[in-house]
Amino acid sequence: MLNEKVIGEYVYLVSDECKVGVGQFSHVYKGYHEKTKKQVAIKQIDKKQIKGIFEQMLRNEINILKQLNHQYILKMYAYYETSNNFYIITEFCETDVLQILKNQGSLPEEKVIAYVLQISEALKYLNSKKIIHRDIKPSNILIHEGEVRLADFGFAVHQDKVGIEDRQFQIGSPLYMSPETLLKNQYNHKTDLWSLGVLYFEMIFGVVPFFSIEMDDLLRKLQQYQQDYILTFKYPVSEASTEAIRNLLAYDPSHRCEIRNLELILKNYYSNRAAGDASIHSQKRTITPDKRKKDSPNQSPENRSKAQPIKKELVKVSCSAKCFDKNSTYFTKNKPNKEDDQQNSKREENLGTDRKDNEAIHQISGIRLHDLTVYNEKVTLENMSNEDFLAFLIKKLESVKRQDPSQNIQINECQLLLV
Repeated sequence: MLNEKVIGEYVYLVSDECKVGVGQFSHVYKGYHEKTKKQVAIKQIDKKQIKGIFEQMLRNEINILKQLNHQYILKMYAYYETSNNFYIITEFCETDVLQILKNQGSLPEEKVIAYVLQISEALKYLNSKKIIHRDIKPSNILIHEGEVRLADFGFAVHQDKVGIEDRQFQIGSPLYMSPETLLKNQYNHKTDLWSLGVLYFEMIFGVVPFFSIEMDDLLRKLQQYQQDYILTFKYPVSEASTEAIRNLLAYDPSHRCEIRNLELILKNYYSNRAAGDASIHSQKRTITPDKRKKDSPNQSPENRSKAQPIKKELVKVSCSAKCFDKNSTYFTKNKPNKEDDQQNSKREENLGTDRKDNEAIHQISGIRLHDLTVYNEKVTLENMSNEDFLAFLIKKLESVKRQDPSQNIQINECQLLLV
C-alpha cells in the first residue's frame, strides 16, 4: 500500500488522516499490530533534530516506561531505533485533557474527581517506584475509553537521583510547577501533588490558579499566596473539592497532603452521593466546625478546610490547619476579567494552558452574614437538612431587614444566593 510503513511488528500509514499528533521533533500516527490488528499510537522522532539534552530526555523516558506497568499510566509496547528515526509504540488514546478544556472550557466536577483519583493512583504507583514525574499538566493526561493515562516521562527522575545539579534547572511547565521547583529548592514527590492541585483547579474552573506570562510576576503571585493563602474560585464547588484543592496547593510541601489523605477526602464525595445526597437541598447540613472536630475524623490533618461567614463582604472558605494562620478562598460571580483573557490567549504556549472562556471574567460578590446570630439559637443546626437550614437563614435575614432597613440591599443579595 502506498506510504504504508512497517516498524517491527507494527504498521502505519504516513498520511494526514492517520496523523493524530505533532510535536516539536515528532509526529504521532495511528497504527496497528500486524498480527493482532490491535490499534496503537506510533511516535516517530527525527534523529537529526534530537541532540544533547533532548536525546537524553527521550532515552530517559524510554528507560522509565520500560519499568512501568499500571492501569492509569500510558503503556509502551515497543521501542525501535533506525539510522534516521526513533519509534515509540504505545497504546492509542482518543484525546487528552488539554483538548477537552479547549472544546468544553471546563469539566463536570464528578468527572474531575474521577480523573484526579485515577491520577492519584498512578502517582501512588510511581511513589512505590521512587519516580517523580515533574511535568503533570493537561496535555500529559491522555484519555482512553474514559480513563486517564499519565504520559510523557521525559522530565521524570528517580528520587534518589535528584541532586544539586537537577535543582539548577527549572524542569517542567512553569504554571504547573511547585514553588520549591521554581525557586530551585530541594524537592521530592510532593512537587507532583502541587501540579495535580493546579490541574484539579483548572479542570473545574477552566483557568489555572496562578497565571502569568512573566516568570517574575508568577513568582510574585506565589509569594503573595504564601503570605495570605487566598485562592479565588469562580463558583462554589463541593466541600470535597474545596478541601482537596486547598490540601494539594499548600505552599509548604511538608503541609501538602499525601495521596492517601487525598483519596479519603474524595472518596467521601462518592459515599455521600451513594447515600442519596446528590442534591444539595437533600443533604444534611454540614456540622459546624467546632462540632466537626469532636464528632468527625479529621480526613486531612495537614490542611483542614471549612466554610464560614466573615465580616468582610465576601463568601470565604478558610483553613483551620495547624500550619496556617490565614487560608482563604473567595467565590466569584460572572463578569469579564482581563487576566482570564490573557490566560485564554496563552493556552497553547509552553508556559502553560488555560481554558477558552466566552464569559471570560468574574467579580467578587458582596454578601454580609456577620449580623446573623445563629450560633445563639437553641435549634440543633447540625441535625437540620439544607432545605430547613436555608429556610431558617432566610427567616433570620427577613428579621434583620425589619430591624435595620439600611442593610436591605446586601441582605437581598444574600437571599438571592441562598435560594
